[in-house]
Amino acid sequence: MELEVRHLRMVATVAEHGSVTKAAAALGLAQPALSAQLSRIDRTLGGPVFVRDHRGVHLTPLGALVLERARTLLPAMDALVLDAHRLARCGQVPDGLRVAVVGSALAAAFARRVDGGCSGRAVLRTAWSAAGATNDLASGTHDALLVGMCADALPPAASGVHWWLVGTDAVQVLVPTDHASPDEADLAAFADERWLKAPGDSCFTACFVAACARAGFAPHAPSECDRSAGLELVRSGAGVGLAQPFGAPLDGVRAVALRGRPLLWSTWLAVHDTVPETLRAALLAAARAARTDGLAAAAGPRGLAVAPQAVRAV
Repeated sequence: MELEVRHLRMVATVAEHGSVTKAAAALGLAQPALSAQLSRIDRTLGGPVFVRDHRGVHLTPLGALVLERARTLLPAMDALVLDAHRLARCGQVPDGLRVAVVGSALAAAFARRVDGGCSGRAVLRTAWSAAGATNDLASGTHDALLVGMCADALPPAASGVHWWLVGTDAVQVLVPTDHASPDEADLAAFADERWLKAPGDSCFTACFVAACARAGFAPHAPSECDRSAGLELVRSGAGVGLAQPFGAPLDGVRAVALRGRPLLWSTWLAVHDTVPETLRAALLAAARAARTDGLAAAAGPRGLAVAPQAVRAV
């Protein structure tokens, strides 16, 4: 067997989830099928990529090498596919492609990638409920759906709707630029703070509370506020928030990495089965390229976008 791009994506997805079962669900495969593919990858490379214990699966030194190369090759392949589709389809993607967005900071980057120089193709619609937006996609109200959610969750199912995992990333803490926190801290360092969350039906609040419990404290019950209010609280020093690691720098704030990655955020893309295969591939490539764009933009000293799921306030 020759190693293919899809095999690298399998390795990257298993590494992101730390579980073959969760990775199989994300990839749309049966767990035995993914396990068989991993065994073939091991034979092709001459050694195991993962080892298993009671806590899940972990990369071997060989696996770490494969993942390092995959993280370079996969974005390049996604960009290649996107550029090829862009060249082939300019004038073929319908104007006003209806894209619903729930809980993702990648909406603008995704729209730019979909437009691909042919402006006005993506029409963004913000939705608060992933389940409701999925049902709307199934009924034809939307053409595509971009969703961000806690990595412990799987996207809602609906007839005719197919999901792809775009990527999983560590949640960061958003603080004012003059905040005393170092650039990396334990979640427990923020145990005395009060938390605000944005409206939504995600499980993020429950996962956040569980992460706090594992860190040895119980957070104050979160209140709700919208994104702009949360950002103002952070900028003014009255609040500190949880953030997705995407986007251009924001004035007056900086990111603190959480040691041990206790909270993870996954981005998913959904389209209906009736969408042509070429358009599906182009949308998936656009979503993955948008994630790469967002991470690259956030690489500056203050570059990130606030997560729509939680902001904490003093």
